[in-house]
Amino acid sequence: MKAGEIYWVNLDPTIGDEIKKRRPIVVLNGGHDKHLKLAIVVPVTAWSSYWEKNPFFISLEPNTKSGLKKKSVVDCFQIRAVSHNRFAEKIGELSNEEIVRIKRSITLILDIEPKHCEE
Repeated sequence: MKAGEIYWVNLDPTIGDEIKKRRPIVVLNGGHDKHLKLAIVVPVTAWSSYWEKNPFFISLEPNTKSGLKKKSVVDCFQIRAVSHNRFAEKIGELSNEEIVRIKRSITLILDIEPKHCEE
């Protein structure tokens, strides 16, 4: 598992407003099989024009590299750690530009100065 890869995962059971069911996720950090079998991820959900002006939602166009079949958004506000046991098959991966957009959104959510996140 590497940053920027997209997998199907089962996010149930959930509570309250947490994003639910089997859905694609983007891996931010694949974790370490040897020490802690958790990955930091953000879920992908269906596109809606409602998300367009919200900086916590990053739009993704369907293409062969990502493996997504329809326009989608990454819900960066729902960043979480999930067990490696929740992962099913790999769908695809994002471009570097898409990964950077996700990282910028997360810096807003966590109130981190972007200059502290540059490579």
